[in-house]
Amino acid sequence: MYPELKQFNQISKDYEERIKEANDRWKILHKQKEMASSEYESLLGQYGRRNSRVSMEALHESKDEYLRLLAKERDAMEHLDELKETRRDRMKDFVNTLHQARDREVDAATRTMKKKIEEMHRLKAEYLMIVQQIHQIHQYVNEIEESTLKAFQTMDSRYQQKTDYSIYPALAKMEISHREIQQVFTAGKLPSELTKYTDPYSSFHLPRKK
Repeated sequence: MYPELKQFNQISKDYEERIKEANDRWKILHKQKEMASSEYESLLGQYGRRNSRVSMEALHESKDEYLRLLAKERDAMEHLDELKETRRDRMKDFVNTLHQARDREVDAATRTMKKKIEEMHRLKAEYLMIVQQIHQIHQYVNEIEESTLKAFQTMDSRYQQKTDYSIYPALAKMEISHREIQQVFTAGKLPSELTKYTDPYSSFHLPRKK
């Protein structure tokens, strides 16, 4: 994750936490206000009735408590709305920075990817050159066998040819299968039969670039 996106996510997370706290605070005050409102309405309904024990002082205290909680609830709601608006403005201001950073990261990654593709073309060329060399060596082996066979035939001698070594099975193993590509993509590692070429402790490993 690039720095600007990390910063964006952190800012967004901080605001989410603050908004959640403010919302929880508002919920508590709203519940307390509703309870105070119900209590005040109950006292107001009882006040003035015959044999009522609700005094004017108790009624005023209940009303004051309700109004106090109502004011606190409104303040909490205003604070919550301010946080949401501030987050929206802050995130909106950050969008251009995020776009520029994204373009920078994508462009850099794309350039690297293109270089890697060029490197793959170079490796493909080297691979085909090695195939050509193997083919030439194989032809040389065949020429040796043919010329030696002719020499033995002139002497009427029996000639036992060495076991024929075909290059095609070996070359077929060099072809990269779709399964191997998928394994590299999903598992992020080479097929087991190729790990010896990258093991730094093995005598068979690919040279690392300095």
